[in-house]
Amino acid sequence: MRFKKIYVEILNTCNLNCSFCIQNSRKPQQMTLDQFEHVLKQIHPYTKYIYLHILGEPLMHPQLKEFLALAHQYQFHVNLTTNGTLLEKQSDVLLQAKALRQINISIHAKLDDPNYLKEILKAGDKLSAQGIYVSYRLWQYRQGHLDRQVLSVVHQLNEHYHTSIIPSKQSFQLQPHCFVSFDEQFEWPSLSHPFVSFTGSCQGWRHMAGILCDGRVVPCCLDTKADINLGNIFEEDFSLILSRNESLLTEIRNHQFTKELCQKCSYRTRFDH
Repeated sequence: MRFKKIYVEILNTCNLNCSFCIQNSRKPQQMTLDQFEHVLKQIHPYTKYIYLHILGEPLMHPQLKEFLALAHQYQFHVNLTTNGTLLEKQSDVLLQAKALRQINISIHAKLDDPNYLKEILKAGDKLSAQGIYVSYRLWQYRQGHLDRQVLSVVHQLNEHYHTSIIPSKQSFQLQPHCFVSFDEQFEWPSLSHPFVSFTGSCQGWRHMAGILCDGRVVPCCLDTKADINLGNIFEEDFSLILSRNESLLTEIRNHQFTKELCQKCSYRTRFDH
């Protein structure tokens, strides 16, 4: 089995409290450098792409530079998602990181701060000029519409990049290695949500897996509480976790969902078409 990507949560805390993000209900925690290296060794045969997030703001990790260096040592390509508030502070670390492939920036995190977008665009220009892919995320569609604040951000992007983008649910290139992505706001799955269906399509455990900062392995990047706990990578080999959960892979390939969280996940309906 190989995955297109594996999400490695290096910490579960954040410096913001965004309304669109699920709030962490676990004990605040972060991976150590030794734990991260252990994860890299374990997953090395199964993917070349790692994403340094599930929950948390990865740019807050005090050893981010060392983490990125280790990822390069083990020949991984790194993607990360950030709220953008620490891009300036961590710009030297990011620009020097040979493993860094892409940064997704949720630029809707602080729409009410006039200086926020200016600092992000400044950092984004530096990163994309170095060949790092930068994706500005505006996942703020609500029932097919964008509000005035978001449309104002689009106007600022067009002015900055001398473009004439008309928003729609897709990605647009602003300049080489730099894009803006639009999509609907999504609801994080929860066991408390209404039932969706027993069948459908999903990328989880077929093309992706997730590892929380405490080592628990989950089938997708939206299982933030390990409601589907497949094992702990700090307690047993990743290969054993994979082999023990082959039946889950078979079910998902057959478009069947026996796990309650999957049955109540509305995000996966995006893949049904």
